[in-house]
Amino acid sequence: ACGRYSELRLVAPCPTPEFDGICLSSQIREFDGTVTASGSALVPMEGPARLPVLDLSLSPASDPVSSLPEALPSSSSLVSLLAGLIQERAPALPLGPPPTVQGPSLDLSSAPQGFAELHLRRLAMTSRVAPVAPPPVVFYQRGLEKAQAVMDQALADSTCEQQEAAAAELQSWLSGMGAGITLLDASPEDLLVYLEEWWLPNHPGRKQEAAGPQAVKGVLSALSGWFSQAGRVGPFDPVTRTGNPCECPWVSDYRKGYTRLQMVGGYEEVSAVPMTKEKYSLLCQYLLDQAVSSTEVVDILTLLRDLLCIQFMFQSTYRGYDVGKLALGNFCHPDYPDRADWRLPLPPPQEWPPGATYWLCILERGTKTSCVQRAPAVYLQSNPTCPAQCFPRTLALYVWRACQPDAEGFQVANYLFRPLQANRLAFKEEPLSSAALGARVRRHLHAAGLYDGETNHSFCRGALQAAAQQGSDESALKALGQIRSSAVLARYTDPTHHVGPRKK
Repeated sequence: ACGRYSELRLVAPCPTPEFDGICLSSQIREFDGTVTASGSALVPMEGPARLPVLDLSLSPASDPVSSLPEALPSSSSLVSLLAGLIQERAPALPLGPPPTVQGPSLDLSSAPQGFAELHLRRLAMTSRVAPVAPPPVVFYQRGLEKAQAVMDQALADSTCEQQEAAAAELQSWLSGMGAGITLLDASPEDLLVYLEEWWLPNHPGRKQEAAGPQAVKGVLSALSGWFSQAGRVGPFDPVTRTGNPCECPWVSDYRKGYTRLQMVGGYEEVSAVPMTKEKYSLLCQYLLDQAVSSTEVVDILTLLRDLLCIQFMFQSTYRGYDVGKLALGNFCHPDYPDRADWRLPLPPPQEWPPGATYWLCILERGTKTSCVQRAPAVYLQSNPTCPAQCFPRTLALYVWRACQPDAEGFQVANYLFRPLQANRLAFKEEPLSSAALGARVRRHLHAAGLYDGETNHSFCRGALQAAAQQGSDESALKALGQIRSSAVLARYTDPTHHVGPRKK
């Protein structure tokens, strides 16, 4: 037996096999051509040095000693005992090379000959792999769902919603065709027919009969993102019919041709209408007056929330998406940016001492420009001469009013700007979306008689143009708008870039 095995392992039904003062080692292994056992003499070993392992298990018993012979032999005759056990319990071995015994070892059948095999065999003989309990049947599906939840965080919520909405509409159209085509095997031809026969007729532009080139580009980008998430990656191969159907010369040529046709028809891309400083001042005053004159708690708080959003968009040049997810944890002390602002919540404005001002610092996490780190600090100072445009004052009033006894469900715990629940009795604990904020801005501009096509992005353009008119240099303007490119900055500060073609 010693000539056929490189390791003899005696497994006893007790953690520490000590019997009659003789310690039996739980492992009897080959070492330099000899078999060693704790408390016994060295015994020469025959045969090759690297051989499989043999496990010897004693049957369980209430008394461990009963599993062994009545009189345990001395250490000098220990090998004789093991030889007897091997002869009784080990199966008969066929002639020829020793068979491979399953155990905590590596599969060496495909290992190359030479040093690589030597290293793998050494690893197989020395590694001690702990037994792993078999996982439940549903573990794989559960693991996939957990991994998908992590992968979903790679994209903004709005991007995921756009991709899912575009894919759902395409899948609905494919199902209506009755050809059995799904998103997993749709071709570029299917995609182009869908655009011509369904999407374009049902998605006209706001100010023209046909959708603009950017709209077509947007839906193709959303579908391409969904296909990639579903595993259809890489350029589409017409032969194997695999890959992303949006990454195809046919689709690319279609988009370019559509853009050229629209340009011939008079289409011209323009920037967002800038929010002028005068219109911004009028809008802030209108919202503050509406909040002061309102009697319902929900109306007061939604008006103050919208006023805060507008103030922050103009003073920080942040995008609507980044404004909507501003939270209390983003406020840092101006003198200690690495510490949370312990002054929050600020006292209500009616309790401020005469001439008191506050200087706030905001370091938001994960903006569109700064995806994996905090964005550059934004400093907001009190404006005693114009309370309607004073962000610290409006913030103090908003948080204080939300904590009153009649405002249960509106308290600010994390996100500052949140959407209302359907019953309008409380805020949801989630960020205000860019689309919802844009709708509120348009509504207030219409109500105040100030609307002229402004969007959320109008505040960024207006603030940069106002700063440029006041004499800020290019570096200061880039820092204000978090812009790196001089060409992009030039488009933002161009006061006429939003003007479209004149209508006859």
